[in-house]
Amino acid sequence: MAKKTERKKLDENILKLWSKCVRLRDKTCRNCNSDYNLQAHHIVQRTYKLSRYNLDNGLTLCAKCHFPEHVNPEKFRRMVTDVIGGEKYNTLHDKYMITYKWTIEELRQIKEELKAELKRLEVK
Repeated sequence: MAKKTERKKLDENILKLWSKCVRLRDKTCRNCNSDYNLQAHHIVQRTYKLSRYNLDNGLTLCAKCHFPEHVNPEKFRRMVTDVIGGEKYNTLHDKYMITYKWTIEELRQIKEELKAELKRLEVK
């Protein structure tokens, strides 16, 4: 088994923090208001690194609302647009659909910022 690089470890840790922050911020599914089996969803695909860790690029969905993404992506995109608004959806796509490679130092900083945000959300 190959040893994980520092970059890979940071990425995994940051994505876990990102997911916790999004779910704690939203508290329920943004589509149906369920509080069961909540998942954080990237609005702009997380393969676009510039938006990968941005909390504005996330929304909470229950598993039932999240699953159709894989069955009918266009219908799912319309649902997300209905939830967040077309203007925000377009802004996210225009701003973040850019290829980017974070430095290790930037990743460390993002991790610390998300830890601080998670603490702030837990106090609410």
